[in-house]
Amino acid sequence: MGADFSTSGPRPGPYPACVTTPPRDPADAAPVPRRTRDGAVIVGPTVRARYLPGLLAGLPLLSAVLSPFAATGIQQLRFSRLRAGHDELLEQLLAPAWVQLVAGGLLLWSLFALWGLVPLLFTRRVVLLDEATGELVLRRGLRRAGTAQVADVEFAIGEAMRGGMAVIGLRTEGDGPQRQWLVPEVGWDAASFDGLRVLRAAAGLPPAPPRAVLIAQDREQHRLRTQRELADRLGMPWRAEYEHDGAAFQAEFDRVRRVLGGREEPREGDPRP
Repeated sequence: MGADFSTSGPRPGPYPACVTTPPRDPADAAPVPRRTRDGAVIVGPTVRARYLPGLLAGLPLLSAVLSPFAATGIQQLRFSRLRAGHDELLEQLLAPAWVQLVAGGLLLWSLFALWGLVPLLFTRRVVLLDEATGELVLRRGLRRAGTAQVADVEFAIGEAMRGGMAVIGLRTEGDGPQRQWLVPEVGWDAASFDGLRVLRAAAGLPPAPPRAVLIAQDREQHRLRTQRELADRLGMPWRAEYEHDGAAFQAEFDRVRRVLGGREEPREGDPRP
């Protein structure tokens, strides 16, 4: 028998309520920075955040490409041990060519991983913010390079794109020169940039939008600059709707190109070939 969906009487079961709350504005998203084991906010990327993408993606690919060279070295080592009278389990395991390739790739991956980790450890630069005490600590490599108080922060700005740098300006006592701390790669990912957002809020500066919002704005500005340049090259009039509708511009741009190529009849106001 079918279910009774009549309007009289109680409903046969609970139904989810209709959600009428408007979607949350991405610009209002609360920052989620990385923290140390002591709970301090990390402004900038950690060694782990920068190291893992290369360790798990770039280095294995590079090791696979170069594995034949390492396999040749392993093969020569095996032959030298055989000539010296060693014919044990190691020499037997390394006899197949595919084992030599895999071993060579793993050996290169281990060496590249070590070589990549050491520079990151000694060249990293981040700022740690203790929200309880308001203390700022600049870390360079494995050492403390400076300390300050969050009340001394005059400005804290940074670029949200990869390769971007943050600049933190600190006031000094008397007429001394202003101190500036530089944090490279603050736009490495959302968590790295969120550390800067937390620092701005703690210093009483205007809040910064999330990294994703800033990147979207930058891409939109780049789109507008590119499309305006293309329109100027064709002599195509710019319309207000193109400011927020890239598809409308692309459709009109393609039509004007066909007109200039003689494949479509021009309209009023169109540029002439």
